[in-house]
Amino acid sequence: MQIPSSIISLATKALSESMDVNVMTHMAKDIIDGYDLYKRTGFRESMVVPQRDAARQIVSDMAKSGLFFLFITTLIQFHTTGYKGRVYPISYLKEIIRMLNEECGYIYDPENNLFVEDPAVRQTRNWGAFIEGRDYIVSFLRLDIVGNSQIVRKYPDKLIQATYGDFRKIVNAAITRRNGRIWNWEGDGGLIAFYFSNKSLLATLSGMEILNELFVYNALHCRLGEPIRVRVAANTGLCTYTEDTDELLKNDIIKETVMIESKYTKPDTMTISTTVSSKLDASLLASFTPVTTDTRAKYHAYGIRLEQ
Repeated sequence: MQIPSSIISLATKALSESMDVNVMTHMAKDIIDGYDLYKRTGFRESMVVPQRDAARQIVSDMAKSGLFFLFITTLIQFHTTGYKGRVYPISYLKEIIRMLNEECGYIYDPENNLFVEDPAVRQTRNWGAFIEGRDYIVSFLRLDIVGNSQIVRKYPDKLIQATYGDFRKIVNAAITRRNGRIWNWEGDGGLIAFYFSNKSLLATLSGMEILNELFVYNALHCRLGEPIRVRVAANTGLCTYTEDTDELLKNDIIKETVMIESKYTKPDTMTISTTVSSKLDASLLASFTPVTTDTRAKYHAYGIRLEQ
């Protein structure tokens, strides 16, 4: 996104007043691989780049490269935990964080040390935080309506669209309150991502709520002559982020999540992987039952149990 010139100017001033050219150049190289200050400024290597000029060039390059927020989080790290054993007090840091919130709609998340979009301002797929090609630990929720092809043949398109729209509203309500994001949606289901706080727990609670709300919907409000049945799977693992959806879905962790949903999940239930169940409290896990598999994987399933 376009960073306002007022923030660029203040960040330049903060950088030039807080560290020398050598340190700021090393910091820039940590963010942009192979960063060469002399090539970017046009100064000969036999010359000393003035501190203000170096800071102006580095801040400008960070903004143009789409790495400005990562740059500011790096400054925060220098300020709080230090760099190579030394803490660098960064001038105007609180003011920069405030301006990024008020002028850009971004909030600093100290737990994950990154800036994320204010959900009251905007909601994009990557929370405005993920960087192309970088790896993140993400929890996923995979949803799929059972027997979609038969439903499509059996009912009028207008009725199906209205019903699937109801389902989408149930999903949106469950994930929005837990800061989840839809990464892919195909009408009859999709892929939801969670990144913040206890991401595995949030994915699990969202899946449970979706199943519970869908049960009520089927009993009282379903537009079709039969209930909508879904399979849900939750999984957590390493994901390389990209804006290209086709490439994004090729991540092993996403393919594994789809496999858990399609192969080990019964209709009207949610299956969770070991990477998810290991992050749940024992009292919550008691609501799940073990799933029999043909591998060493230990999955657990949740479904609504009606008293006899």
